[in-house]
Amino acid sequence: YKDLIGSIVILPILKREIPVISDIAIDMGFGTGAVKITPANDMLDFLIGEKNKLPIYQVINKYGKMTELAGKDYKGLNIKEAREKIISELEKQNLIEKIIDYNHRISKCYRCSSVIEPILSNQWFLKMDKLAKKAKKALQDRKIFFHPKHWEKVYIDWLDNIRDWCISRQLWWGHKIPLKGESDVLDTWFSSALWPIVSLGWPDKNASDLKEFYPTQVLTTSRDIINLWVTMMIFSGLEFTGKKPFTDIIIHPTVLTIDGKRMSKSLGTGIDPMIMIEKYGADATRFGLIYQMMGVQNIHFSEDSIMAGKKFANKLWNISRFVLQKTENNKIQIKNYKQIIKLKLEKEDEKILKKLDRTIKSVNKDIDKYRFGQALHTIYNFVWHDFADKYIEYSKNKENNEVKQILYFILINIIKILHPFMPFITEELWNKLEFKEKNELLIISLWPETIDNEK
Repeated sequence: YKDLIGSIVILPILKREIPVISDIAIDMGFGTGAVKITPANDMLDFLIGEKNKLPIYQVINKYGKMTELAGKDYKGLNIKEAREKIISELEKQNLIEKIIDYNHRISKCYRCSSVIEPILSNQWFLKMDKLAKKAKKALQDRKIFFHPKHWEKVYIDWLDNIRDWCISRQLWWGHKIPLKGESDVLDTWFSSALWPIVSLGWPDKNASDLKEFYPTQVLTTSRDIINLWVTMMIFSGLEFTGKKPFTDIIIHPTVLTIDGKRMSKSLGTGIDPMIMIEKYGADATRFGLIYQMMGVQNIHFSEDSIMAGKKFANKLWNISRFVLQKTENNKIQIKNYKQIIKLKLEKEDEKILKKLDRTIKSVNKDIDKYRFGQALHTIYNFVWHDFADKYIEYSKNKENNEVKQILYFILINIIKILHPFMPFITEELWNKLEFKEKNELLIISLWPETIDNEK
């Protein structure tokens, strides 16, 4: 086909001349590899037309009707009517060899599922070159961090290939563009990009909340809006305040159905968390989701993990009841490792205390790295297998003060490190303890120390 490039063909019916071009954007593996370019009615075609200096004919107006440029016989028809009439005319002229069905990607309205027909129109654009450089530099200078780290590539790739941003929309409602006589509204992501600063009082640069709380520390979101929201918040914050909006960006897994479908209210594949909470409890539901967060991109939702959370809550309650009954007539004095080492310890006592210390250190490390699933697995294994299955069984036939002090000390630490993951049951158990720092709520109590911290 190379000999055809640069030649002219005639558009049937309208008898309009069309130049033959070649472009790498066309998928040669789809269909014949030859397509007609419509720069006024398709984004990719517009880019191809711009690069090859093609004329632009807008044949669809904003009402979805054919314009005069579509031909006098088609002007005023809707798109479906025009297509049917064109096919009929082509058949009359014996210009159709065959008609076949094929799968094709088309844009649809997210609300009503109607097919979207792109048209050329005047819009407001935001020039992105300088803003993209600011956002990219923030990552390169290690002022912001993605967790997991591999999402940094998605961020950088988009900034490296960024185009000017069309920020205007023709909608009935929205954030109105602040220009005299302007009736368009801003793209919702433009407004959303200002959320970290507007919510704290900006544009009043002296707002007390803005001074006190900006920049923030952590943002958690899903991978599908890294470019739509995260990136835009970063360059907007840098542009308007000179400061990044946050430091750490946690990209959490996407929760899918058990068979791998995306959860959607419109498709009926979503699961109401309130139903899970009523069935298993809030802590069990929370446990079930966090327990599956092991660094993967997707979680295939299953009630099994929430059921495991409910069983674990029951186990924790029974452990606490045993410890409190075992120590109810004893004065609890042990508050830290310094006091414990003064006790007369058996081999089993030393073993469980070392495992507790390793557990706290491991949990601290995982929480600092936002590896919440790994942290919860560590706590679960220690509580169920090391403490309940081994040490509590060992302690059942022991009545010495040392064992009782250790039981109580370990229970306090378990409740504390488990609190971020199962806040309700741990706060309830905390209220049942005789020893509490200044009778404070668990949520504001001191985090457990490790042996190294106390030396």
